[in-house]
Amino acid sequence: MFVLTKEEKRVICFVMLAILVGLGVKEYRRGHTANSSGGQHGLKQSLGKQVEAKPRQNDTAASPASTHK
Repeated sequence: MFVLTKEEKRVICFVMLAILVGLGVKEYRRGHTANSSGGQHGLKQSLGKQVEAKPRQNDTAASPASTHK
């Protein structure tokens, strides 16, 4: 039927291995992010606070400039 060269067999094995590793990582993350309470979740919260803080700083900086005119 199909006769594959050694290089073609390597490519097929590499692609299959990459798919299996990707699925394994996906399942690992799905199972472990729900169980962890601190790790990445805390980082996302702190980044969210930084984003919220920036507009407040800009508003306070703009207010004295508009009052100065």
